[in-house]
Amino acid sequence: MIRYFNFPAVPIEILNNLNYQFDQYNAKVSYRNKTYVWSDDFNQEINNWCQKNICETMHWGFQIMSNRIETHKDVGTEIKLIYLIRSGGANVKTNFYKDDKITVSHSYVIPTFRWHILKANEYHSVDGIEPGNIRFSLTGRVFP
Repeated sequence: MIRYFNFPAVPIEILNNLNYQFDQYNAKVSYRNKTYVWSDDFNQEINNWCQKNICETMHWGFQIMSNRIETHKDVGTEIKLIYLIRSGGANVKTNFYKDDKITVSHSYVIPTFRWHILKANEYHSVDGIEPGNIRFSLTGRVFP
């Protein structure tokens, strides 16, 4: 599931300095034919800001999604702290499922520029990313 936090917003100057040429990111983690990529390329400025203003012991990287992310549990992560920068479309939903991986227990349309935690060790999916759009977020692992 998801919970929202009122942490400070990432300054617009830092967001404007990010690299939005997503094909230039080297995938440190990649799934489903690179429809999901995690990378910490181009993160120095935002990593420094997040360590100063959010959590000094976390390392910050980016999630880049270009298509539906099927129902799964994250491997090696219990909880992620996420700041959604680009939604990927008007009605992109993060769905959580019961253990049958079919029955939706919770569904969220997450607003951009708002901090939230996500229970990554629960079955979840991301649905509705529009063709040609990218869902782009800043993320750190709260508990590996």
